[in-house]
Amino acid sequence: MKTFHTSVGAAIGTYKRIAIFGAGVSGQAARRLVLSLGLELCLFDENGRGDTADFSAASLSGFDAFVFSPGFAITHPWRILVQRSGRPCYSELGFAAIHWRGRLLGVTGTNGKTTITSLLCNAFSTAGQTAVEAGNIGTPLSDYVLGDANHDKATAVCEISSFQAELPDGLQLDGLIWSNFAEDHLDRYESMAEYFAAKAQLLCCLRPAAPSVLGVDVLAFNPKVSGISASIVVDKDSGLIDRLAPDSPFRISPQSTNFSLAVALWQALDQSIESLIDSANAFQLAAHRLSPVDCWGGVTFWNDSKATNFHAALAAIDGLDEPVYWIGGGCGKGGDLDAFARSIAPKVEAVFLYGEVAESLAASLRSVDSRVEIHADLVEAVAAATRAALANSPSAVLLSPGFASFDQFSGYAARGKTFISTVFSLKDANRLN
Repeated sequence: MKTFHTSVGAAIGTYKRIAIFGAGVSGQAARRLVLSLGLELCLFDENGRGDTADFSAASLSGFDAFVFSPGFAITHPWRILVQRSGRPCYSELGFAAIHWRGRLLGVTGTNGKTTITSLLCNAFSTAGQTAVEAGNIGTPLSDYVLGDANHDKATAVCEISSFQAELPDGLQLDGLIWSNFAEDHLDRYESMAEYFAAKAQLLCCLRPAAPSVLGVDVLAFNPKVSGISASIVVDKDSGLIDRLAPDSPFRISPQSTNFSLAVALWQALDQSIESLIDSANAFQLAAHRLSPVDCWGGVTFWNDSKATNFHAALAAIDGLDEPVYWIGGGCGKGGDLDAFARSIAPKVEAVFLYGEVAESLAASLRSVDSRVEIHADLVEAVAAATRAALANSPSAVLLSPGFASFDQFSGYAARGKTFISTVFSLKDANRLN
């Protein structure tokens, strides 16, 4: 039998048997951790990949604590049963955090989480410290808890999604960045206020005197949030931008803002600024995040397939200097299409849409006199955007969809790869003509 702290501020509790929900990456990582603790467990998965696919009110009494994968929304019947029971209920991240021995930093926000998380982790490593990047960025914290990095001098920088923040028990943060807040995930949340409240719970997970850094639009949505903790508000780019190398990705928007947020937390943690600057200069942006693919015929092609919400797409457009031929579409996650259309129309030369949302978004855009075309798939949209851009070079063709990819692709990476291969195919065809 193992004994450990069950949640923030709670008394020490003893667990014997754990229920884990979801047999995906998070659930399997939680399973490995629970087994390493010598506890009994049952893995529940609706798709038959766990120990059983059945969970009911009668199941509750068989367990001392429950661990949910982030895919289980608050409206899921299993989660409703557990949370109504009042029994200890964790995300995989929160459960793992109980067993993490080192410093724990959180990074959340509608956009920019992955970039900031990686930058901070790289900066700690540059400074000669043990650091891991965990959570929503890809590797569950549970796996690092079981590794050699789990010691009191290590730092775990955790990208925390709103889905993970919904169940904050177990999280005790030594610092937090909330980069920004904008419309997203309204297919999971009933309102923007509910989405905001999920993320705001992380401010209550901060240890006493731990710093928090907030982007200005977080406060714009709810100014009262700054009163939850002693927050540093970043409303302009850091004065250190000029110290970055000319080719650093953090010199231009929106990455310059992400850098400034990282600087604020880095300085609050009393770390050497040189390590952060060196890391920013050597940094490579994640694949499919506003990266140039090629330039030919006076047209630059930009792949920003990772932009799965309105805020990210608008930020990408604002970051380009040339006239933009924008490719958007995919499957919706809720949100105000009319407001998005009003924001995007004056910023682009023309719009090329595909996918599930194409018809409805086109209707919104046409109401504000934007030049819009609808295409059957991404390949056709790229070809049409390229023809239009070549006729008005210098210009940019930008894939920054603003929507999820799952109507036509397995994920944003597959979507980005299709864009890249199409650009090169068009280039080869252009050479032959």
